[in-house]
Amino acid sequence: MLWNIFAKNPFQSLETLMKKVMTCFEKTEGLFEALFAGNKQRVHALAKEISQIEHECDLLKQEMRSHIAKSVFLSLDRRDIIHVLSNMDAIADISEDLGVLLTLRWMELPKDLQEPFRNLLARTHHVVIEASGVIELLHRLLETGFSGPDAEEVLKRIDKIDQLEHEADKAQDIFGKALFAHEDEFKPAALFMWIKISNKVGDLSNAAERMVSHIRLMLSAV
Repeated sequence: MLWNIFAKNPFQSLETLMKKVMTCFEKTEGLFEALFAGNKQRVHALAKEISQIEHECDLLKQEMRSHIAKSVFLSLDRRDIIHVLSNMDAIADISEDLGVLLTLRWMELPKDLQEPFRNLLARTHHVVIEASGVIELLHRLLETGFSGPDAEEVLKRIDKIDQLEHEADKAQDIFGKALFAHEDEFKPAALFMWIKISNKVGDLSNAAERMVSHIRLMLSAV
């Protein structure tokens, strides 16, 4: 089936994987809600669900990559498509990493730090959701020859994502400063873990921004 899809429309295949990736990614929101609610059982259950969906994403990615070298994508550069695919898959990988981190040891965050962390999560989620919206628009570009209003809309949305990713970076910096202002309240291992968790959350928006940046390159080369 994927062979036939790739032969006709590579963007449709990317959209299929993006939907699966978003199913994986969106569970991270519930993961942290369960953590802050002190629901250990829910944290472990969601981490397990995320891991299973990430595995399904891997299977889709592997099948898609195996067809890329054999398929003809009009004037599209295969390397750009591979980069889009890889960064899309990275979102699922990072989501799984977050689930694993939260099950290694029970993590707690003081109330004063929960607000800046929630802000980081919210801004990161905004970046990833906007990036997934760009993928959903791509199939229309084949119908318009990669030009016209649809192409302009995609490029404008990519510019918006660049700005949103910058705001997510600032939110990560704010949380990092707040975390170190409270470092005496943490054991060294807990402090290390929260730094790692915040970096992983930041990696989500970075992967989403890189994904759409390669779409920009793809369109500029057509």
